[in-house]
Amino acid sequence: MFTIHKRRVVATAVAVVALAASAVSPTASASKSDGKAVTLTLLHNNDGESSLDTSTLRSGSVTYRYGGIAAFKSVYDREVASARASGNAVFGVYAGDSFLASKSLICSQPADASSKVKPYDARALREVGYDALVLGNHEFDYSPSFLSRYLKAFAKNGMPTIPVLSGNMEFSKESSLSDLIGPAGQTSNTAAPGKNISQWLVYTDAETGAKIGVVTAMTPLLPTISSPGKSRLLTATIDAVAKRLQKQINALQKQGINKIVLVSHLQDLNNDKALVAKLKGVDIAVGGGGDELLQSDYIANGTELLPGESAPAGTYPTNVTDAAGKVVPVVTTSGNYKYLGRVDVRFDKKGNVVEVVQATSYPRRVIPTSAEATALGVTDSVTPNAKLQAKVLTPLSGCLAGFSTPFAKSEILFNTARGSASVPGVRTVETNGGNLVADSFVYLYDQVASKEGLPARSASNPVVAVQNGGGIRQNAGDLLPVSGSAPGTISRGNTFDLLPFDNRFALFTNMNATQLKEVFERSCAVGSSGGGQFLQISGLKVTCKRSNTAMVVGNPPTGLQYGSVTTPGSRVISLTLSDGTKLVDAGAVVAGAPLVDVITNSFTATGGDNFPTFGAATSKVLGYSYEEALYRYLLSFPKGADGLPTVPASDARYASGGEGRITWQS
Repeated sequence: MFTIHKRRVVATAVAVVALAASAVSPTASASKSDGKAVTLTLLHNNDGESSLDTSTLRSGSVTYRYGGIAAFKSVYDREVASARASGNAVFGVYAGDSFLASKSLICSQPADASSKVKPYDARALREVGYDALVLGNHEFDYSPSFLSRYLKAFAKNGMPTIPVLSGNMEFSKESSLSDLIGPAGQTSNTAAPGKNISQWLVYTDAETGAKIGVVTAMTPLLPTISSPGKSRLLTATIDAVAKRLQKQINALQKQGINKIVLVSHLQDLNNDKALVAKLKGVDIAVGGGGDELLQSDYIANGTELLPGESAPAGTYPTNVTDAAGKVVPVVTTSGNYKYLGRVDVRFDKKGNVVEVVQATSYPRRVIPTSAEATALGVTDSVTPNAKLQAKVLTPLSGCLAGFSTPFAKSEILFNTARGSASVPGVRTVETNGGNLVADSFVYLYDQVASKEGLPARSASNPVVAVQNGGGIRQNAGDLLPVSGSAPGTISRGNTFDLLPFDNRFALFTNMNATQLKEVFERSCAVGSSGGGQFLQISGLKVTCKRSNTAMVVGNPPTGLQYGSVTTPGSRVISLTLSDGTKLVDAGAVVAGAPLVDVITNSFTATGGDNFPTFGAATSKVLGYSYEEALYRYLLSFPKGADGLPTVPASDARYASGGEGRITWQS
C-alpha cells in the first residue's frame, strides 16, 4: 500500500524537453510478467466531443485561446518526450466520447450512410499517438453505422491500427460493427487492419518492456442515453460491471500481468470510485464521461490550471480503497481538449504501486502560444502541430464557414442551459429556449400536415409537442443568440449547435390521458439537479409536485432503449391543454378526456431516456430533422429593418423563465 499526504506546495513546473517521440511497438506476449521495477507515465483524456478547434476563455481583462486538437497533440508529444527522457514506460489512452453531435461533426456527414468522408475526429485522433481508445456513450449517438465508418478511418493503407476497447459490450449481432471485432483480448500493441474492437488489452512498452493490462467498462446507462442498435451491453449495474471486470483482471493476473489499469466511461467520477471499491487487482483507474476537473495538491494553480478556470471538483489523483484494502489512484480530466492528464506511478518488480510521483502527476493545460497567453504569464504554451492544422483544422474551418451566415435575429435571450439544482435550464425547469424548440415542432406540423396526409391541428384534433432536455445541447454556450446580447443574430451553425443530433420528427396519434400522465411522470421523476428526460413542452401545461413519489423505470432489456415501470409515480398533479381542457386533475386522469396527438423527436419516440410509454407505442417518423423544425420556425417571424426574421421582445411566450407551461410544487 502507498499513502499520499496532502499539502499545498507552490512550485514552478519542472522544465521538460519539447520533442516529439515515436516508436514502433512490438508484439506483446502475455505469457509472463516483465518482472522489473518501472515508472509508468499514464497519459489520458476524455470527452473531447468534437471540440477540435480552439476556444476562448477570459482571465481578468485578457481573453485568450485554449485547447484545440493541434495544440493538444503538441502537449502530448512534449509529455511523451519528458517521460522517455526519465526512462519511464508510457501508455496513452482516450477514455471515451471522442466525438459529439455538433456542427463540427456534421461536417463529417454522420447521417449519410453512403458518405465516403473520413470523420475529422478520427483523422485527428489517429495522429495524436494514443495506444488505446475506449468507447463512450456518445460514440453511438449517430447509430453504429457511423461508428463503424469512424473506426475504419483509423486504418491507413491496410496497416495495423489502434485497439478500441469496451470490456462489457458485445457486437456480434450488430451488422455495422461485427466485422470489426478482433480477439476478446488484444495482446498486440496494434490491432489487425479492420479488426480493432476488443474487450481488454495487454500493452508492452517499447522501451522498458513493461507489460500493462487494460480493462474497460461502458456506462450501464448506454441504452437509454444513446442509440447502440443491436450492440449488447452485458452489464446493467455497477455490481455487474465489477463482477465481469474482476474475471478479466483475474485472467490477466494468471498470465503474469501484474500492472493493471482500469479505464471506465461511467458518466460520473463517483461511479468510477464506486467501481474501483468493488474490485481487486486494479493499480490505476482512469474515468471518463463526467468531465470533472481534478487538481493536484502539490502543483501551483498558475502552473496547472487554465487562467480563469472554474474551481476544480476534486484532487488529482483521487485515492480510493479497493475491495482488498489497497489504495488505488483514480484520475480523470475536464474534456474538450483543455487538459492532458498525466500520472506517473512507480511499480516495484512485483507490480506493487510504491509511489505516485507528486512533482509530475497533474493535468497539463493546453494553451497555444499567443500574445494573450504571454500577457497572462503563461510559460508552458505550445506551437500547435502543423500537420493537424493543415490536414484537419483548415478543411474543417472551411466547412464550418458555411454555417456562419445569419438567417434570423432575436430581441430575446433564450435560456438553453443544461441547468442544475441552482441554475435553471432545459433539464430542470421550463425555459424560454425550451418553449422555442417545442413550439417549432407544432409550427412544422402545421406546415407539413397536408403534404403528409395528417389532419389539421384544431380544437377537435389537439396536437402538442414535447422535447427532451437532453436533446438540447450547449455546444456554443447557454444562450441563443450566442452573442449573449439581444438583439442578436442567429446562424444555421447556432441551430445545429443547439439541436445537433440526427433526431427526426416523430408523431404519436391518439394518445390518451393515461398515457400522457405516464409520460409526464417520467419527465417529472427528475431530481432537483435535473435529467435528460425532462420535457420542454408546447400546447399544454403541467404541474408536478416534487415531494410526491417519483416514477421508477428499470434497466432496459437487451435491444431496447427503455425498461419497465417498477414504481408508477404520483408527481403529476395536473395536465391541461392550452385551451383549458383538463386531462389530469388533482392527480387523477379526467374521465372522457380527449385523445391527443403528440410530436416529439425520434430518439424519445423509441423510448430513449427510458420512456416506456413512448417506447411501447407506435409513432410515425417523418423525414424532417428537429433542427429543421427550429430553422423553419425562426424564418417565419416578421422581418426587421435589416431584412432578418426577428423574434420580437414583446412575444410573451418567450419571457424570461417561460410563460408558466411547467410548474413545480415543493
